Amino acid sequence: MWMVHQATDENIQKLLSLNEDQFNDFKDKESVAKCTKTISAFANADGGELFIGIRDAKEKDRLSRLFRDQEEANGCINEIFKQFSDGPEYINIEFLKLSNAGFCLHVTVQKAPFVVRSSDGRVFRRQNASDIELKTISELQRIELEKGVRSFEDSAVEAELHEIEGSRAVLSFLENVVPSASLKDFMQKERLMAKDRLRVCALILFDDNPQTLLPHAAVKVYRYRTLANEGDREDLEDQPHTIEGSAYEVIYETVRYTKEKVEAIPMLSDLGLVQIKYPPEAIHEVICNAVLHRDYSINDYVHVRIFDNRIEVESPGKLAGPVTIHNILKQRFARNKKTVRLIAKFPSPPNKDVGEGLNTAFRSMQQLNLGRPDIEETDGSVIVRLKHEPLASKGELIIQYLKKSGSINNKKAREVCNVQSDSVIRKLFHSMIAAGEIEKVPHTRGTGTKYRIPLMSIHKTNSR
Repeated sequence: MWMVHQATDENIQKLLSLNEDQFNDFKDKESVAKCTKTISAFANADGGELFIGIRDAKEKDRLSRLFRDQEEANGCINEIFKQFSDGPEYINIEFLKLSNAGFCLHVTVQKAPFVVRSSDGRVFRRQNASDIELKTISELQRIELEKGVRSFEDSAVEAELHEIEGSRAVLSFLENVVPSASLKDFMQKERLMAKDRLRVCALILFDDNPQTLLPHAAVKVYRYRTLANEGDREDLEDQPHTIEGSAYEVIYETVRYTKEKVEAIPMLSDLGLVQIKYPPEAIHEVICNAVLHRDYSINDYVHVRIFDNRIEVESPGKLAGPVTIHNILKQRFARNKKTVRLIAKFPSPPNKDVGEGLNTAFRSMQQLNLGRPDIEETDGSVIVRLKHEPLASKGELIIQYLKKSGSINNKKAREVCNVQSDSVIRKLFHSMIAAGEIEKVPHTRGTGTKYRIPLMSIHKTNSR
């Protein structure tokens, strides 16, 4: 028997007030086929909840088609579980008893790591309040790639074996692989070729410049001199820097270049302005994950954006398989399984702690009191943010500076606080003056206006 919850009148009103949207829908119990269509749509998107037996909001008597008892819903339940034969744990069923009107079948659908079809074999995806059918070959392939059912790393490219013979990547790899083998034997054994053509996995691992065929298999690094949520063109320090090469080279060069740029950003400490020192493993692991687990079928780069207060690493492709934002530190799943496995055979592999990458990044950031990395999944990518904001407030930073240097102006305060806007600092100065924390240095005005700790405060401190 299924769990039954007795709904109060208040519960019923809240339920009926729900709008049909990205995550909620109502269906008539007579429309089992339509129910399986919506469940397919939820499972192939981000999950959702379906209330079967409650009619649409446009109907007058919405509770007139409830189930008389639980047994009446058996046929509907059987059809639903047929959809989830590959993973029944991604569906949850319970009943809501709505006073004496009858029973509503409440179906909670999780995002599934496999493609879920409706009872007639079609594939749908939820978009706002609609169930959109995926009809074309490209649409069906795209959802398989997103879920990790298929991987683009197995696709063939217009390159042959002789084009990678003698490459730096091949020579380095073959010297380290055990047991030793010729390149051709190894490629055939690992099924890295489709007849005479290389697969994507082989190209990005063993070609010294795979970007000639896969231009987006590169990384773009941007340095934005701003704290804003998004960087504008005028905030760019230089032109975006493109890093190309084999996946191995791209990872290590991106880590090196990113650390170089980050450590050039000044941060105030007890010793004055110093270089930012991130735990090197945090930057390495986040970039390594972005390159190895990205969706290579998407025509976009891995983007590394360095701001004054954070690093953002954006990797093309949604989280694959059963991985979600909530379980990402525990769940193990590789979109590009061959790439991940084979790059671990290189000397000093970038993913030597396979499966522990983001956990390592989280631990190392917290040990330096820099806070947990932030992870966001967009419609077509995953973004990881590493923050390096000073823990002190802007006011505390200014006071620390004044204790060392005696006076400060607007320009220096913007530098100390990592703030671009002079109006922000002006407002801060006004509030600190009102609070008695600072005062204006006499006979300074205009752009030369300076501020200091009130002399009375200094006298009191020295007299203690």
